[in-house]
Amino acid sequence: MTKPIRSSIKVLLLNDKSELLLMCADDPKTTAADGKYLGRFWFTVGGEIELNESYHETAYREIYEETSLKKDEIDLGPIVWFGEFDLILNGTLTRLKQRFIVAKTAKKDVYLKNPTSWEKKVVKDLAWFSIDDIKNSDEIIYPALLSKYLPNIIAENYPKEPIEIDLSMQPKNIK
Repeated sequence: MTKPIRSSIKVLLLNDKSELLLMCADDPKTTAADGKYLGRFWFTVGGEIELNESYHETAYREIYEETSLKKDEIDLGPIVWFGEFDLILNGTLTRLKQRFIVAKTAKKDVYLKNPTSWEKKVVKDLAWFSIDDIKNSDEIIYPALLSKYLPNIIAENYPKEPIEIDLSMQPKNIK
């Protein structure tokens, strides 16, 4: 049996204080590929690319749905990272293919504008994190290599071409 593939855009949404916006979810039906539930976790905004939608269109749509920020309140930058990994989503082993795009905003106030049915059930919070917050957090944050690669993005030292990062790596704070 072939597992489904979910292609998505994840947004590295930074404010003018160089803080990254993360969402917190708690969903026992979202587990590691081995079926182990790891608890609540933080992750970047973004989501699945819809049919005939460009990366930029997906990023703008997802930012609006998940933060209420409008297109004219966001400056999109380049796609800087990509990767793939397996995850169980709603009981189905799924191959996730993700691309990460940089976005900046001067706005600080955000809220879920048009959450999906899944987000309504499992999203617990939206919060801005500094790089130090990410490095020192006791909570699970994905991607696990965020603290390694994010400083270059904050410094606008973008790779010439998107680089592959290991999205299957688990954070150090997982027991």
